[in-house]
Amino acid sequence: MEERRKRILDTTERLIRDTGGTEFSVRTIAAAAEVAPATPFNLFGSKEGLLYALLFRSLDAIITEGLSFKSPNRLNHVVEATTSAVNIFVKDPDYMRPLYRVLLGVDDEVHRPDFMNRSLGFWRIAVETLPAGGLLNAPRQKEFATISLQAQFLGLLELWVHHDIDDKQFLDHAIYGVVASLAGLVDQKIRGTLISFLEIAEGSSADAEHIT
Repeated sequence: MEERRKRILDTTERLIRDTGGTEFSVRTIAAAAEVAPATPFNLFGSKEGLLYALLFRSLDAIITEGLSFKSPNRLNHVVEATTSAVNIFVKDPDYMRPLYRVLLGVDDEVHRPDFMNRSLGFWRIAVETLPAGGLLNAPRQKEFATISLQAQFLGLLELWVHHDIDDKQFLDHAIYGVVASLAGLVDQKIRGTLISFLEIAEGSSADAEHIT
């Protein structure tokens, strides 16, 4: 069963790459995966369930890579997490754009809440790595920062998915969004280090002056 599940997921991923969308039928998936027409429904419940299984698989990769921090400086970790997440998207646009249109364009009351909660956990862990200081000592402020980071990233992701911003703009604005969301919640010393990360983005000098 696990082998058939993986084969169906891999086949669906390939069809997304080949067609540039997700409009193909479950019958097409089953035929390409060489399984019975009912098998995808038996294993995933619906086409939406199958596509969300792919979304969860991509999210697992983002979590694994994004939270494997390389810098010994904990102040770097939230920017590392953001940069890693963006890079996973921009390295595979032919797959990630059509796949994430499912998340951004379809209201799914069954699968979306679990996905969003797992996504929120990614940002929660990134925020928890920041050194204690300022308002981020308070659990409520940490949760506020976590939700803010998720919301601004999803907003940028939607723009990128629809080609409204390019890869560099996605990264630049994602980094700026992290700093803007956190700078007012941390101590002055931490704030200065966070703002220094804006040098990564084009036009960072003006942005840093504005935040300060």
